[in-house]
Amino acid sequence: MGVFLQSLRDGGPSHAVEKSDDGFVVLPRRRTDRAAFNALAREVMEHAGDDYVALPRYDGPANYDRVFIIPIEG
Repeated sequence: MGVFLQSLRDGGPSHAVEKSDDGFVVLPRRRTDRAAFNALAREVMEHAGDDYVALPRYDGPANYDRVFIIPIEG
């Protein structure tokens, strides 16, 4: 597992993490700045590739409400 993926899995000031059957879900913290979570979601998608697949979900025209992460076992 790459460093970025591990740091994402550990959670942070703008996001919480929930386990799922195939990986985990990155969610905004209740009091987080939506712009900060949107920036994190875009960064997660930019880093996707060899280590994991990122599947974002929108809650409106400009906001992400979660990103599903499926690690690629190799």
